[in-house]
Amino acid sequence: MNVLVMIARIFLGLFLLANGLNFWFDWLPIERPQSDEANVLMDGLVASGLFGVVKYVEVLAGIALLANRFVPLALALMLPLTLVICYVDYVLVVEPVPIIFATLLVVPHTLLMIFHLRSYLAILACRAEPAPPLPISAIWSTMLAGASAKAKT
Repeated sequence: MNVLVMIARIFLGLFLLANGLNFWFDWLPIERPQSDEANVLMDGLVASGLFGVVKYVEVLAGIALLANRFVPLALALMLPLTLVICYVDYVLVVEPVPIIFATLLVVPHTLLMIFHLRSYLAILACRAEPAPPLPISAIWSTMLAGASAKAKT
């Protein structure tokens, strides 16, 4: 199972990095969708500058996945984008190529989120008690301890 998770993580990381960098380097042709609703949405995202933010998030999430660092955070940041992409490709566009690309995004993303579910359990609590924040030194040492424990295994 670890091999499957590693393959999904690396594939999704490369997929996000390539799609994100394509915004600036334009090596993959992007065709306008046949759906008027999808075009209005895309035009609004581009005109507002939000499409550039989406591409930055894709690049950063791709790098995090490839480096195997902050994977649960990268997956959580990508979740709203994945949902919008799936809605556009599965509901608005409904053409074979966009459906394939949406599937290549949603399958590894879902698989990785399921395998990292333990990381999200605290935010899924029905009732949570607030606590004072930890000092930055405690947070930093916890992050370093997690990285060094993984390096030893």
